[in-house]
Amino acid sequence: MYGAAKMTSRQRVYDTGNVFDVPVSPPKKVVSVKLEVDIIEEMDRIWRSLGYASRSEFIREAILYYMQVVMSSQAVAKTPVMGIVPKEGELTETALEDDMEDV
Repeated sequence: MYGAAKMTSRQRVYDTGNVFDVPVSPPKKVVSVKLEVDIIEEMDRIWRSLGYASRSEFIREAILYYMQVVMSSQAVAKTPVMGIVPKEGELTETALEDDMEDV
């Protein structure tokens, strides 16, 4: 599942006899997006007020959040409704097919 960008690996750094494990972020790719100026201005106001370090960090987290929302709503839509059991004696499609085979 997607979440806030996390450091996924560590790199060993040697410095005058000391060894440090330094977190390394996963590789990234640049994606260009064109937005209306008023949207960018509002987005800049929001990410600064929320304490994000950069516009990119805010956009990256917003995309990951939206992907989670989409994936969870798709999972809910595909989840069968449980607890619906035909009453005894009710004809179901399977029971009907079984009855037709008997004829």
